[in-house]
Amino acid sequence: MVWWLNSAVGSVISIIFLPFSSLNPWVAMLVISLLTALLMLFIYKKTSNQERIRRVKNRIKASLLEIRLYQNDLPAQLGSQKELLLSNLQYLLYNLKPLLVMIVPVFLVLAQLNLWFASRPPGQGETFLLKARFIKTVDLLRLRVDLETPEGLILETPPVRIIDEGEVFWRLKVTGPVREPLVVQVNGERYQKQIVAGKKQLTRVSTVRVKRNLWQELLYAGERPLPADSLLTRIELAFQPRRLNLLGAGLHWLLAYFLLSIILGLSLKGLFKVEI
Repeated sequence: MVWWLNSAVGSVISIIFLPFSSLNPWVAMLVISLLTALLMLFIYKKTSNQERIRRVKNRIKASLLEIRLYQNDLPAQLGSQKELLLSNLQYLLYNLKPLLVMIVPVFLVLAQLNLWFASRPPGQGETFLLKARFIKTVDLLRLRVDLETPEGLILETPPVRIIDEGEVFWRLKVTGPVREPLVVQVNGERYQKQIVAGKKQLTRVSTVRVKRNLWQELLYAGERPLPADSLLTRIELAFQPRRLNLLGAGLHWLLAYFLLSIILGLSLKGLFKVEI
């Protein structure tokens, strides 16, 4: 169920980003932030009581004005501050329902955007680590673990086993574009791992494939989960993080996304007659 939901949301995001994949990542970020702002305004308007929000905001403004006007009247000041506190609590309660409704779509979108903006695919000549993590009960020394590499990748080291962590590492080098998945073999069982390398433009990068688990599947939405009976719990590519260039500084995509979405949402609320 979670995989199909992630797949549906991922397909929509991929279609949206398709015209912008060869442009500066800021273009795609601006587009998705605008669409997010419009979606959130629509949800907020449909799930909130706009009239009550409008009235409580007017009461808050009136209380603030009373506090300023009656600075030398202690009883009036106390009454106005009490009214201000109650009005603010009401305002928060009126916002609770739309915020709860927004959590689900926002979380699904964030999981997909993480695939596009969080990691940078290694370029030609660069190296990276592949990590396979196993269940705690497995005897790593007796396990037969092999790695199949597609065209465009070469294996630089044999598998390194970290017994205490239940992990196996390989170091790989990019020699050209990669179009096929990696395959981790465990006692003859084959487990594929998607990989993107040798590309410079914005592209969807799934760095982690996890075992079937609701929370893990929501966080790492890029690939179908590993089988429930697998000895593997996750396969991970250690890629470099991607940063959005802003005046020479690297900005984390999540900060850029939230700032743009909030700014655009506040700018457009009047146009769509949404009381926030």
